[in-house]
Amino acid sequence: MQLSFANTRPQERRPRPADAPPGAQAGITLTAVPPAAHRQLLLFPPPPRDLAAALHSPPADTTLADWLGQELTHWAASRGWTRSTACRARTGLRLLLTVQDTPGAPVPATVIDQLTQLGLPARLLHEFLTAHRYVEDDRTPAIDALFTRLTTGLPEPMTRQLARWMSLRLTGSPTPPRSRPRSPITVRHQLRFALPVLTRLAAAGTRDLADITPSQLREHLTACRLTGTNYAHTASGLIAVFTLLHAHRIIRSNPALHLRVGTTTRTIPLPADIAPIRQALTDPDPARAAITALLAFHALRALEIRHLTLTDAHLAAGHLHLPGRTVTLAEPVRVRLAAYLAHRGRRWPNTANPYFFLTQRTALSTTPVSPPWLYRQYPHTADVLRSDRIVDEVQAAGGDVRRLCDLFGLTVQAATRYTAARPNADAAPPA
Repeated sequence: MQLSFANTRPQERRPRPADAPPGAQAGITLTAVPPAAHRQLLLFPPPPRDLAAALHSPPADTTLADWLGQELTHWAASRGWTRSTACRARTGLRLLLTVQDTPGAPVPATVIDQLTQLGLPARLLHEFLTAHRYVEDDRTPAIDALFTRLTTGLPEPMTRQLARWMSLRLTGSPTPPRSRPRSPITVRHQLRFALPVLTRLAAAGTRDLADITPSQLREHLTACRLTGTNYAHTASGLIAVFTLLHAHRIIRSNPALHLRVGTTTRTIPLPADIAPIRQALTDPDPARAAITALLAFHALRALEIRHLTLTDAHLAAGHLHLPGRTVTLAEPVRVRLAAYLAHRGRRWPNTANPYFFLTQRTALSTTPVSPPWLYRQYPHTADVLRSDRIVDEVQAAGGDVRRLCDLFGLTVQAATRYTAARPNADAAPPA
């Protein structure tokens, strides 16, 4: 049950002008409606929302519904949506405005996600409402859900200290001791490698990270029997955890102060099997052939291919503009990219997506393709194809590090990994 008490909060009213026709009529431009600044407070927790039950109920704020409906029509036309997609999106929008606790307030993202149960385009509506500032992201971040799952079973206050560490690591600290925010990928990597040692310490009776001594930390790290890269990542993760907690005075001392990280195991780049690459280059699917050509001829990274836009590719001049460098396209690559552009124009002639590669899902929005879709387009992993191309260039250029850095965007340290694997060209051939 939900109650509104009189005179406790000035209620915002948006009455429809008497002479204003509905926004669905042609030729009528409605005034933009900003999100409501207030929120209707709940006296008791509401029952779970039933979107299907609200399918035939009118929205509480009809002025907002008319304006957003008009904006959705323009949005759908500019992105090449089909009539069916636009109709289902309007149905979903009406449902979201009907079940709002506060009419006119931003819609919670968790409510938008429930539209998928009814077969309505939740992803497209989320993008539309976000562009109009009518989305309130109340979803649990993936890194928080992962932290809860990984730290289940750890005692207090160890869990609370690790949660504080993760918050500081993700947001950074603008005041002394200052630190830069780290990406969720980095934080997840450090947490995963540090937890096995911390779990052993918790099993041995340690409940507080402040009580861990350097000898205990080294003892349990040694007991994990790690070598090479695994040891280096684990030691690095432990150093990241204890150094930040000590810097912010959450623990009294840093037991990982003199912990040695060691070195990671350096792998030797090897050539890839050519037969699957040749087959992919001649594949009738223009997307698969174009993506394989970019990897096999120019060793682009998967992230660079995902975020490649139409303005980055100048096929007439034979150039590809990437962040920090410009690639001169090989003729086989130009042919395959031109074939894909012709396919793209026939398949999605009205799309507003600026990215070079599209799928059926991204053609209706302005987002890049997903990593899983991209991974399915080439015969080997992107790292194998990229390494194969760089190894080939090492042989052709005689191990020129500067050339490798300019062509493939490598650092000097990364380039020396490939030149070190080059066989000695001056060695005498076998008799």
